[in-house]
Amino acid sequence: MLREDYDKFCEVAEKELPEECSFWDHRTTDNFDNSIGRVINSKVHVVEGELLEKYHGYPYVAGIDIFWLDSIPEDPQAQEEFFQRNQYINQMIEWIKRVERGYMVIEPEILEFRIQEIEKKCGVHLNRKKSIRKQLYQIQERSEETACQKWGSSEVTYLPTWMERRGYRLPKKCYDEIIWMPYENTELPLPVGYDELLSKKYGTEWMRPVRSGGAHDYPSYKKQQEFLEEENGGELYEFRYLQKELEEIERTRLSKESLKDKISAILPLFKEAHEEVEEHIKNQEYDFVLQIFADCQDAAIQIGTMIEQEKGEEHPTVKLLEQYCETIFHLHTAMSQGKLPEMKALSDFDKELAVSIQQDFREKKVVVFIPYKVSLWGAMESMWQAAMEDENTEVYVIPVPYYYKDAYGKAKTEEPHYETEGYPENVVLTGYEEFDFSTIHPDMVVIQCPYDEYNYGMTVHPFFFAKNLKKYTDKLVYIPAFSMDEIGPGDDRARETLKSYCNMPGVVYADTVIVQSEQMKEVYVELLTEFAGEDTKSIWEDKIYGLGSPVYDQKPLAKEELEVPEEWVPVLQKPDGTWKRVILYSTSVSTLIRYGQKMIDKMRDVLRIFREHQDEIALLWRPDCYVQDVGESVNPTLLQWHNELVLKYCKEGWGIYDDSPDAERAVQLCDAVYGDGGAILNMCRAQRKVVMENIM
Repeated sequence: MLREDYDKFCEVAEKELPEECSFWDHRTTDNFDNSIGRVINSKVHVVEGELLEKYHGYPYVAGIDIFWLDSIPEDPQAQEEFFQRNQYINQMIEWIKRVERGYMVIEPEILEFRIQEIEKKCGVHLNRKKSIRKQLYQIQERSEETACQKWGSSEVTYLPTWMERRGYRLPKKCYDEIIWMPYENTELPLPVGYDELLSKKYGTEWMRPVRSGGAHDYPSYKKQQEFLEEENGGELYEFRYLQKELEEIERTRLSKESLKDKISAILPLFKEAHEEVEEHIKNQEYDFVLQIFADCQDAAIQIGTMIEQEKGEEHPTVKLLEQYCETIFHLHTAMSQGKLPEMKALSDFDKELAVSIQQDFREKKVVVFIPYKVSLWGAMESMWQAAMEDENTEVYVIPVPYYYKDAYGKAKTEEPHYETEGYPENVVLTGYEEFDFSTIHPDMVVIQCPYDEYNYGMTVHPFFFAKNLKKYTDKLVYIPAFSMDEIGPGDDRARETLKSYCNMPGVVYADTVIVQSEQMKEVYVELLTEFAGEDTKSIWEDKIYGLGSPVYDQKPLAKEELEVPEEWVPVLQKPDGTWKRVILYSTSVSTLIRYGQKMIDKMRDVLRIFREHQDEIALLWRPDCYVQDVGESVNPTLLQWHNELVLKYCKEGWGIYDDSPDAERAVQLCDAVYGDGGAILNMCRAQRKVVMENIM
């Protein structure tokens, strides 16, 4: 906040903030000696009750730091004096902090000498009975106000940063207006000159993702978590590795018994029955023979029905069993009329049934894919495609319901989410209630949700928890639903983040885990060994494969495979039907607002150059989607110039103007991208496209 805005905020904060919140500032809060303000969401250590719902299920104390921006004198001499005075005050503040915190001990005479030095340099008197440190903060504030009133100022800065880096000076005009920009599921107000401000702080490539440390421990709530566990004697609700539980799941795991296995097990019973018939005939025990014939016929009918249900009525073994039943009927009739049966037909059946079982029961492998969100299907698609191409494999895709949780971690089962729309047309779906896992017992089940009940935000139907599905298949496979940047040595933050996806039931219970690379496998093995114990390392090494992620390795479609509007084709292709090189031109609203007319002139030059080369290069101009709303509220005249340029470009028709919501199509279509830094350029980098960033 600008200093004047922060002062107003301080006046009303305690009165206007929600009751549970508190405001900390060095002027009003004891033992708070930072050069910032802070709003805290709770006055106690644990956020609970209605507040837990209000703060999205986050049970810990959270704060927002407020950095105030002071003006800097424009006059070079005044600015240097301002710097020297603040440097001396800052040194004194840090020195007093160390004394107050017991880091150093000094004689009272030396302390008094330093205080008198401050009084002389700043022309003030410090009250020895009050906090010297807080008085020094007040001197800084008055010093800034006096200097800027005397010399004027068009720049502001955060003083602690400016004292270390004199170039950190921000144009005050960047804060003249506010624009609203989307963030997650809401909108936040930004200074109109946010692009220039962020460039000053982080460099011109501030939009390029960079992994870097910070001033806080990661994750920030970890210390609070440890404190609460120690104070309350409880444990965090999280998945824990228990060897006994894993052994119990393995012990109760059902083995697959195929139809062939079931019939093969019955086959010897027919032979035994037929041998008993011969024995009873020899002993003239004809009533026993008639009973055995009846039992054999019943058994044949039951087996035939079982085969029909799984293989169909025309299966050769069904025909053989029907013939057998007719033979039994004729033998039974002959016995009833006092005639001795001819037993050769029964021995022939034994042989024919054995041959039929071997030849006619070629079992197909059954593979089941269990997605839960359509948007995550891509992680499974290549493995599904490979299974579909195997003629000896039956493939099922069974989307499952998932549920979001309330602030207390309870699944909202009354609000199920069951996504069946949006899958590719060639993907045949099976309802999760239609498939009998216990009867079919799939050879392989592939999952992408590893959490079971241990995700605070969502869960799937309990039947589809990894620990339960493992019982019904010979091989449970887990494939992460998304890819991550590779994690290198010493990247502790990324390792900490990965624990939330790695140390989970789906990974522990799966028979096979497929991750995006050998490097990622090493990290998984390391984290799981730390999680479960050193003696488990070989388990993870054996079952985790760094084969690549379908998401990570997905190749972009060729231009010819992309669906593009018909009116684009004449621009994209040469008269002979071959494709031109496609350059994506990306322009951002922040750069437009920042440079104004200069940016409009630059855009005209860019369009002129590409028009001169339109025979070989197709230009696809994609503007920032917020240019109309932001331009209208901040600078309507500038927006009019921009729109006139767009209208002229579209009317001439030599290039493509793409303001559709489908940014991915434009990224896949282009050979290279030129323009302002942002999401489009980052998407192109991810697909290894040539990126040429606009520098004004």
